[in-house]
Amino acid sequence: MMYVLAGCTSSTHYDYTHLPSGYHWRAVYDPRSHTIDFYGRVPLSRETVYVGPDGQFYLFDHKGKIQDGDLRRHWTPHNASPL
Repeated sequence: MMYVLAGCTSSTHYDYTHLPSGYHWRAVYDPRSHTIDFYGRVPLSRETVYVGPDGQFYLFDHKGKIQDGDLRRHWTPHNASPL
């Protein structure tokens, strides 16, 4: 069993280990790369936010895991607005 810690903290810099708050992040193991990826949900639009070990954030609007075509839609991380 492996544990991964990632915090949701108020910060001006976000990355793989410092995730913006308010997105209900979940860790998902990727067996192809043997890494943990994080997926969050944008509260208002219900789009999915993704960040992998490289610290790059992406946004997509389909169910399931990120796909190659989604890598063109970068997302600037920020704390979610309250509902």
